[in-house]
Amino acid sequence: MIIFMSQAPIFVVTVPVLLLVALLEAVGIKTRHNIAILSVASFLCLAASILMRDKTVALAEFLYAAGLVLGFVLILYVLVTARRGRQWTWFVGLLIAGIGILGAEVALRNALTQPDAETMAFLIYALTFVPAAVALAYGLFAPDIPKLRGSI
Repeated sequence: MIIFMSQAPIFVVTVPVLLLVALLEAVGIKTRHNIAILSVASFLCLAASILMRDKTVALAEFLYAAGLVLGFVLILYVLVTARRGRQWTWFVGLLIAGIGILGAEVALRNALTQPDAETMAFLIYALTFVPAAVALAYGLFAPDIPKLRGSI
């Protein structure tokens, strides 16, 4: 589990994940469905990373980084979508969840000591599922927002 925290290629994965989100947005599916599909993809990447941990460490790190980056990009995407749709209760709830996740991860990393390293690493890994879960909840339960059409 420590391998995921220290060596995941997060910066390498960020640009392809952003391109994936932009591509799905450009295709024209409803925004909520885009968010639900991407959050399921984030869940799958994170779950596959733990299954591949013992077999192929490089692939496991890549999948972990993809799931992590996709989850946090989805939090930002959902925040923008909720603000655009004037869904203030969703916006405030998502903002609190996002800040809480980041604060908890920073606190766990600061509290990381050698005897408790495996436990803290597991807790940090468990926290990486929260952004995808929050985005999936938004994708499934939030009201539809019409896409912007019209002039420049």
